[in-house]
Amino acid sequence: MPDSSLVRKDPLRSLFGFPRWIEDFDDFTSQRGLKIHETDSDIIAEAVVAGVSKDDINVDIEDGVLTIKAESKSESSSYQYYYTAALSGGKWDKATAKIKDGVVRVTIPKAEEVKPRKVKVETE
Repeated sequence: MPDSSLVRKDPLRSLFGFPRWIEDFDDFTSQRGLKIHETDSDIIAEAVVAGVSKDDINVDIEDGVLTIKAESKSESSSYQYYYTAALSGGKWDKATAKIKDGVVRVTIPKAEEVKPRKVKVETE
């Protein structure tokens, strides 16, 4: 039986990722360049949009589907980032997006019904 504590990693993945710190988180899920994780109160999506100004980034959430589009055009080159992910349990109308160091961070507050709750244990 294989050791379940071993995690397969692509040795070339770290050579092509940007920024590298995003690639190293094992608790993130989703597609290359888009990382999604949760806190007790929020769903957080971080997407690489290096070289794109905030005016050229569009973040849309419709029926729990997050779409991030970023496009950079210049005389010498043009490129696009396009990310999409299905999410559940968020207050979509309360989402915020900020960009810093080539990464756009979308924070979506969790709906009350999906937030973790502590249950007090009592004796009988």
